[in-house]
Amino acid sequence: MSRLRVGLAGVGRFGQLHAAVLSHLADVTLAAIAEPCAERLQQVADRYAVERRYASTQELFNDDSLDAFILVTPDELHAAQGLDAVATGKPVFIEKPLAASYQQALALQQAAEASGSLLQTGLILRYELQHAQLQQELASRRFGQLVSIRVKRNLSASWFGSVADRAHTVFESLIHDLDLLLWLSGSRATRVMAMERRLGSHRSPEGCFALIELASGCIAIAETSWFVPPQAPANVITESWAGTIDAELAVVGTLQSAQLRLLDSPLKIWGQDRQLCPDAQLWPLHQGQIRGALERELSDFVAAARSGIHSSTACLSQAIEGLQLGEAIVEASRTGRAVHIVPPEDDRANPMG
Repeated sequence: MSRLRVGLAGVGRFGQLHAAVLSHLADVTLAAIAEPCAERLQQVADRYAVERRYASTQELFNDDSLDAFILVTPDELHAAQGLDAVATGKPVFIEKPLAASYQQALALQQAAEASGSLLQTGLILRYELQHAQLQQELASRRFGQLVSIRVKRNLSASWFGSVADRAHTVFESLIHDLDLLLWLSGSRATRVMAMERRLGSHRSPEGCFALIELASGCIAIAETSWFVPPQAPANVITESWAGTIDAELAVVGTLQSAQLRLLDSPLKIWGQDRQLCPDAQLWPLHQGQIRGALERELSDFVAAARSGIHSSTACLSQAIEGLQLGEAIVEASRTGRAVHIVPPEDDRANPMG
C-alpha cells in the first residue's frame, strides 16, 4: 500500500504537535506544510525534512501530489480555508472548532457532501482512553438512567491573553466539554441557561457557566475559566510550552456514578521552581515522539482517508451540534434568558428558534 501524502496547514503550538505525530505514523508522509510565518515554516519543515513549503493554504490545496489535508490554523480561518480544502474532493481534517459558527459548520458539511470530500474534525477527548472507557460503560446502560453530568475546565491564566480577543471562551475551551456531554449522554441539548464572568474588556469572558437540559431529561452543568495560577502543577508539557488544564468530569446515573480528573496524574515531580504532573493521555512526548490521544486521533483520520469510510468515533453531526449548543450558551449569557435549541434536522436556517 502506498504511503498517504498529507499536507499540513498551520504549525503554531498545536500544529507542531500534529507535525510530530504525522512524521512517525506508519504509511504516512508529511509531504507539505503551509505556514505564513517564514521562520516557523523553515524551522518545522527542516526538522521533519519536508520539501514542499507554502506561505498560503491555497498553494497547499493546489498541490495535486497530496492525498489529504490537515488544518491546524487559527479558529477564525477554519470555515473559509475548510471550504477551499473540501472543494478539492480530498479527505480533510480540521482541528476544533470545526468553524467559528454553527451556520459555517453546516456550510462546510454540505460542501464536503457535494464534493465527495471526507470531512473530520478534532474531538481529541474521544480518543483519550479513560473517556473512551467511560463512554463504553454509559453505552452499555450500566449507569441506568442518566441524572446529571458535570464538566469543568479551568486553564492557565497565562494562556488567556493569546485567545482573549480571538473568540468567546465557549469556543476556545468549553467546546471540548460540550462534545463530551453530547457523546457521553447520547442525547441532544434542548434548553440552556448561562452566565459569564468578565474582569476585563476582552472579546471573551474569563469565565462562563451553563446549565443545560438534555432531551433525555439529564441535566448538565458546564463551566470554563482561565484562572489557574502559575504555581499550579503543570500537566500539559511540550518542548516549547507548558501549563495546566484542570479538568473534571462527573456522571451520576440511577445505578452508577463516575468521576474523572485530568489533573490527577499518578506521576508527580517536585522541582526547585515548579511542580509537574505530566499528562500521559493527551499528547505525551516519549523518546522524541508524540503519543496518546492525539496520535490515535490522527491515525483514525488516516484510516478513514484511506478507506473512504467516515470515522465511527469522530461524529461530524455531533461536532456541529456542539457548535449550536455553544452559540446557545453565548446567547443565554448575553441576554440572561433561557434559550431553547431547535434540532438541526428541524431548522438548519434558524438554530435558536
